[in-house]
Amino acid sequence: MYTKVLPKIEELLRRCGDDTVLGPKLVAYNSTAPSYVIFEDLALKGYTTIGHRHTSLEEVRTALLKLAKLHAISYKLGLENDNVITSMDKGSMNSIDPNSFEFIKIGIELLKEVISEHSDLREFIPHIEAVEHLLLPKSIEMFNKGSSGAKRDGIFVLNHGDFHMKNVMIQNSDGKLRDLMLLDYQISVFGSPAIDLHYAFTMMYSPEMRRDHHDELLYFYITNFQETLRKSEYRGHIPTNVEFRQELEKHRYWGLFLLLSFLIFSYSFSDADGDLAKVIEDKAEQKKQLRDPRLLNELRELLPKFLYNGYFEY
Repeated sequence: MYTKVLPKIEELLRRCGDDTVLGPKLVAYNSTAPSYVIFEDLALKGYTTIGHRHTSLEEVRTALLKLAKLHAISYKLGLENDNVITSMDKGSMNSIDPNSFEFIKIGIELLKEVISEHSDLREFIPHIEAVEHLLLPKSIEMFNKGSSGAKRDGIFVLNHGDFHMKNVMIQNSDGKLRDLMLLDYQISVFGSPAIDLHYAFTMMYSPEMRRDHHDELLYFYITNFQETLRKSEYRGHIPTNVEFRQELEKHRYWGLFLLLSFLIFSYSFSDADGDLAKVIEDKAEQKKQLRDPRLLNELRELLPKFLYNGYFEY
């Protein structure tokens, strides 16, 4: 990603007058044992981490702007059968067995136990149980769609693959956001943009954004994707707003899997006393985090929305 893919995409952006930087500068690397990569020290340029809080709307818009440009140029290259892009076919769900992670294997079961303690949430358990056996297989199937031997149907882009609030650094000056740097392209994968977009909903957005700004942010991403393609002098079909939404609907099981299994980590990331490693490794700690009243209240908002939007259909 850092030696070939990002430089290639940034070069194409430069050709159309766009100086967007998609990742930190690579200073040195070695691909043979002992392998290593060394990046520029972003702290020297005034970049800091998000810290123990949710992202702001401006920060998420900046992250989505860069994501849209990454997706748009890689969409163009993918249609040109650029092997550098299309060979990136292994992501988080198809490079190793997800069931090897205990928190994935037991996460939904623990969530059902917790929501069974609340009469208003208990009614969603039958809906979850009707589709939970499909969530992992369908998600893995989606990740495999980008492989060279698969029949590709829909929109295909190079996904960041781990697009969450801890994989960015921000640069502020005089109280204003000057830049946001995307980090950690270790599991980038060629596939549906739904991979990153559903992930952003659960792992990048704040609870307020999930509740009030989802359509706005999706539209912002789509229009910048389209505009980037136009500026790149791409002459083919430009995916429409409707087609992007169809991608999200087609891969709704991935979105539901993330909501049920990963929303807990969005709260762990933003809590000053949150211990992500402990939540992942300790069943009791995971259950304790699931009982967080803020998380349960958000589920009271999101589970009905997911039900009404057909996420539990099979």
